[in-house]
Amino acid sequence: MNISMEPGERVEIEIQAAAHGGDGVGRVAGMVCFVSGALPGDKVLARILRRGPRAAWAEVATVLIPSPHRESSDTCAECPGACAWRAFAYPAQADWKRRIVLDSLERIGGIQAEVAWLEQVEFRLGYRTRAVFHGDGKTVGYFAPHTHTVIPMEACPLNHARLNDVLQELQMPGVQGDMQVTVNPEGLDTLVFLRDETMALKERFPQTNTRFDRIRHQFLFDGVPVVNGVFSQSSLLLNRMLRAHTDACIGGADSLLDLYCGTGNLSLHHAGSARVCGVDHAGAAVRAVSALVPAVYTEGDETYMARLLKQQSWEVILLDPPRTGARPLVQALAVARARKIVYVSCDPATLARDLRGIMAAGWSLTQVTVVDMFPYTPHVETVCVLEQ
Repeated sequence: MNISMEPGERVEIEIQAAAHGGDGVGRVAGMVCFVSGALPGDKVLARILRRGPRAAWAEVATVLIPSPHRESSDTCAECPGACAWRAFAYPAQADWKRRIVLDSLERIGGIQAEVAWLEQVEFRLGYRTRAVFHGDGKTVGYFAPHTHTVIPMEACPLNHARLNDVLQELQMPGVQGDMQVTVNPEGLDTLVFLRDETMALKERFPQTNTRFDRIRHQFLFDGVPVVNGVFSQSSLLLNRMLRAHTDACIGGADSLLDLYCGTGNLSLHHAGSARVCGVDHAGAAVRAVSALVPAVYTEGDETYMARLLKQQSWEVILLDPPRTGARPLVQALAVARARKIVYVSCDPATLARDLRGIMAAGWSLTQVTVVDMFPYTPHVETVCVLEQ
């Protein structure tokens, strides 16, 4: 049979692996094909979406033979993007998440490492306390995969019950644009952040801000400010696991430099026992944390961060950069005067790239832990420890 792999064509594919990002991976006619909605072990009929010189991208049309790791789920069939791996059973899901991190370290960083695993089984569902919803004037929900089409929905199994309550309240005519919603899972706070003013939402949700507001609504959770429109972990409940593990990595440090500190999520509670300095791009974040503690939290870019690394010595350097990583700081980190670097990452590829540069200067990677902060999605948080 002649297979062209052109858009619209349907092909049978046996899925052999999972890619960084969650797509299933198989080969057809000598070409690698990334299939959204497919799991390792599936045999699927896939619809080709696009092709390049060496690879093609497709979506599942029909699961012909399900993987032994595929389980029935309450995933919304029309909108699998929010919980792309909801049908992927544990512990196989955990194994593939570890494999994705290992593959990135080896392929991109040239790094061989033992990778530990950390999870909280009781929070595999109902854990998400922050989400971005989209409105098209008629309904509010998530985007369908690979589109900007809003799929109406009243609940997602990964959302905390309070976040699903807000999603239902948002189902009113005229709501348009993107809405970042953060709920307090142990209180009544509901933060809504909009690109533009929408009075109907402000009347319904008093803790609403837009990008034009310098003063933002916030609440405290575990002593750390959660500020409207400023990054926080998608689960305040699972964040406790991340913080406890990061604390164990930091140890009893006398001085701690926290780069990309946000609102001090991973360093604020050390301010009473150590000299703590934090730097972040987000002025709203550092203003909120600076109001709470005598530690020095400062708004600054990578140029300022690099200056701190070069001018002062620190017992521990902690960094939790955005998905793009910390490429502008790699050279300064490599020659930093510190006993230990604790690198927290949400992207295995940029993590591997940065580690390669830091380790080239003689740092040793002594610990890698995959923290399951996003169950039933292909995303993970990885915490690495480097020592001189």
